[in-house]
Amino acid sequence: MGPRELPLRLAAIALASSMLVGCGGDDKPAVCSSVDALKTSVEDLKNVEVSPSGLTKLQADLTQVRSDLSQVKTDAKEQYAGQIDAVDQAATSLSSGLSAAAGSPSVSTLASVGADIQSLSSALTALGAAVKDTC
Repeated sequence: MGPRELPLRLAAIALASSMLVGCGGDDKPAVCSSVDALKTSVEDLKNVEVSPSGLTKLQADLTQVRSDLSQVKTDAKEQYAGQIDAVDQAATSLSSGLSAAAGSPSVSTLASVGADIQSLSSALTALGAAVKDTC
């Protein structure tokens, strides 16, 4: 092998290596990462104690959920519309429940918030199952 052949072979090896890396799972649709972000924000929400002292944190986490849901809507376009609508409705219900609990914290209103969080989680599970084959 002459001195000129070595740089060419190294360049060919580097090119082949970069092609192999490009064949990995990095070519997933944007909806995959936005659903993952939504899952993370819902998990954060679920980890907050449903109590009068936790209502402010729940409101903040719900704001993040809404932001991530907006990105999912953008990335999914019309695909998964039914599942996205279910997540959106669950988030709206949770928002109403949080407002009621903040206005009048009681066992009943806090229990309602807990149930709304579970509904949101279930709706997200259905969305995740629908997106699974795409991702």
